[in-house]
Amino acid sequence: MMKEKFKHLLGKTRREIVEEIGDGFNFPHNEIWTYEVGKTWIGRKIILSIRFKNKKASEIAFYKSFKKC
Repeated sequence: MMKEKFKHLLGKTRREIVEEIGDGFNFPHNEIWTYEVGKTWIGRKIILSIRFKNKKASEIAFYKSFKKC
């Protein structure tokens, strides 16, 4: 369900993603950007990971962690 919510980001440039969901303290030239998008009922953070290829978002993934992004 969470993946469907962010699927529209695929194919967008870094600038378009920043305009939509913010910079999230990501370095502009990194290959992977991360965003905290929620929490589970026990307090684990839900992290959105966006991988860029040829200056466009090519892959999105989610993982859960107690650590900071």
